[in-house]
Amino acid sequence: MSHESFTLTDSRLPLEVEALLLPEVLECLLHHILFHRALAGKAVLPKDMVILDEVFYAKCDDQALDKQVRDSVEAAVSVLKKTDGGGKVSLILYEKEKPGGMWGKTKFGPWEEWSIHLAVRTEPVFGHREETLRRKELQGRVRDTLWRVHSIINSCRKHLPKQGISNDSSVCYPFEIKDPSHHRGSVLALLSRVTQADGKQ
Repeated sequence: MSHESFTLTDSRLPLEVEALLLPEVLECLLHHILFHRALAGKAVLPKDMVILDEVFYAKCDDQALDKQVRDSVEAAVSVLKKTDGGGKVSLILYEKEKPGGMWGKTKFGPWEEWSIHLAVRTEPVFGHREETLRRKELQGRVRDTLWRVHSIINSCRKHLPKQGISNDSSVCYPFEIKDPSHHRGSVLALLSRVTQADGKQ
C-alpha cells in the first residue's frame, strides 16, 4: 500500500546530536509529530526542553503514549550509539483497512511515514566556547525541524484517512517508531491489541 513519506532531515545533512542529548531530542520531535496527529481532542501539555534553551514543543497528556515513545526512544538510542555514526529513525502511522477474504480479518496498512536521519556526536568538546557553539547549532536545527513539521502538516492534508478513527488513544491511529535495526515487535503487539479490541465490540 502506498503512503505519504516526509523526510525531516536527510542522510546528506543529518541532525548531529551529542549522545547525552539524543533521548530528549528524539522525544521532542516524535511527540511534536504525534501531537499534530492527535485528532481525538485529548489534553495537550506544552513542553520546553531541559537542555536546549528556547525550544518548545507540544505533547499529548497520555501516559500510555508517553511510555510507548519513551521505550521506543530508549531502544533507538541504544542502536544509534552502536552504529557507525548514526542512522534513521522513522515514525509510521497505520490505518485500518477494509477486511478482506472470507474470514474478514482486520488488516493495517501504513498511511504516513516521517523520517529523521541522525548522526551521533561522540568526540570530546574542547572548552566552554566549543560546547556553547555546538548547543547553539543544535538548538537552531531542532527549532527548524519543528517548524518543518508545522509546514508539512499545514500543506499536506489530502492523504489523511477518513475512516477507522479510534477514540481510545490520543493518537487516533496505531503507530510504530522504527530504529535502524528495523525492530517491528512494538507495532505488531500494538496492532494485535487493537484487533482484539475490535473483536470485543
